[in-house]
Amino acid sequence: MWKISQMVCLGILAGMSVTDLLYRKVSGELLAAVGIGAVIFQICYGKCNVWILGGGIAVGLCFLVISRLTGEGIGYGDSIMILLLGIYLGIWKLLIVLSGAFFLLALAAVVLLSYYSIRGKGMAQGTVGMKRISRKYALPFYPFLTCGYILYLVSWK
Repeated sequence: MWKISQMVCLGILAGMSVTDLLYRKVSGELLAAVGIGAVIFQICYGKCNVWILGGGIAVGLCFLVISRLTGEGIGYGDSIMILLLGIYLGIWKLLIVLSGAFFLLALAAVVLLSYYSIRGKGMAQGTVGMKRISRKYALPFYPFLTCGYILYLVSWK
């Protein structure tokens, strides 16, 4: 059975996924509130080893560095949420979530590029709504992060 904290985390990720899909950005204030909640959760209920928790934080910090170095190839909001999930889950569970998220993201990218390539738009370029799609097209990451978290919840006890 899922715990209340897992359902709250899923609700937050789902809400932020909708925001990311619609507006391509997330609220900094909401991320700050989630961060405070993750820290309070770890202080009050955390059963995580300090090293596992530190590893999760380190993964999040690595993503923030990647965001900086790539000019937001991975957005700061995405990296901050990965950091907050690292605080909430610890390194091993976070890596499971990220593995699922990046697998699903790669699958979606291949499907989109293949679809538009088959349609004959030339070099896998087509339109999604009014936007051109190519290898440089940026997909919102929160929905994939949410799906990765759902895969973690369903497959790991």
